[in-house]
Amino acid sequence: MFLFSTPQTREAQPVNPVVSAIRDGATKTGAGFDYLMKTAQRESSLEPDAKAKTSSATGLFQFIEQTWLSMVKQEGPKQGLSSYADAITETGSGRLTVADPAAREKILELRKDPQVAAVMAGALTQKNRDQLAGALGRQPHAGELYMAHVLGARGASDLIKAAASDPTRVAAKDFPEAAAANRNIFFDKTGRARGAQEVYGVLAASHANTQLAASATVTQATTAQGADKPAEIAAALAPGRAKGLIGLFSTEGSRAPVSQAVANLWATPRSDASRTAALDAADRYFPRRTKSDATAVAPTAADAASANAAAANAAPVRVASQAVDAPLPPARPVELTQPAATAATTVTGRSGAKARRAPLDLSAFMIQRNGR
Repeated sequence: MFLFSTPQTREAQPVNPVVSAIRDGATKTGAGFDYLMKTAQRESSLEPDAKAKTSSATGLFQFIEQTWLSMVKQEGPKQGLSSYADAITETGSGRLTVADPAAREKILELRKDPQVAAVMAGALTQKNRDQLAGALGRQPHAGELYMAHVLGARGASDLIKAAASDPTRVAAKDFPEAAAANRNIFFDKTGRARGAQEVYGVLAASHANTQLAASATVTQATTAQGADKPAEIAAALAPGRAKGLIGLFSTEGSRAPVSQAVANLWATPRSDASRTAALDAADRYFPRRTKSDATAVAPTAADAASANAAAANAAPVRVASQAVDAPLPPARPVELTQPAATAATTVTGRSGAKARRAPLDLSAFMIQRNGR
């Protein structure tokens, strides 16, 4: 029925405000939306009011109080939160505090605001990336960035190095506070303490094949340094190749087939009935090498001498270019090659030949008008 009537317009799906906030945070900070989304899912199941039972972690990204105060102090002026940033001070021991209890409560409540939390998470991601790159001498991948989100950049660096140098070392001994707040990461279901390599694997598993940056430039840089590899794109969409119909009218660029499957379609079937694209032009349809060519016997010395003598006595002949042994189109049907004057012809050469009529003369059906 929809061919003859206008289908009803489907109602647009409501936009999830939390997802929109995470997308905006990724755009503003340059962090990957995929990475921030997976982090929020892992930390809070996308619940802005989520609150940990074992620590002060709160909000989409489960910021603890000191980390949140640090990010608001650094990034607040850029996000229109200068008044809150100015209210945060640092003590002699390096601990951040807010003198006014009411202001402190408002600042910490911002962790439940998806817009603010996403921006701070994106900024923290970029900060951790720079610190880990300096400590490791390479760009970290998504799983290692998530380790920095849980343990801090310095703690993530220590865990990565311990997993490489002493993989069976009990990680809970090096990170007692993190282990107390995240027992499911540092201990298995039986209560056995996991080694550094095991904890590394648990944290990295949730962010496998995750895009780290919103820009293609940063993604390519991380890939070159051994980060998670992005999915391969089709050859026809590779950079430098013609797009769309441009390739039909252009002789520039790569002449490689779009895919091996397409190349196989144009390849001559081999004797073993397999269709495999060959690089040798003689194995393709045009020009085609016949079996007689392939099995031809090399001339003997006597044959060569006889041919040379004949060539010496013969008149000089201009050598033409070598003809290509390409398949010819089918022959014209014999009934169409006979004169139309014959009322009926007989096709011979076959058993049980039948008489065939000449082609129909359409002029007999034409109406002559105005003497024409």
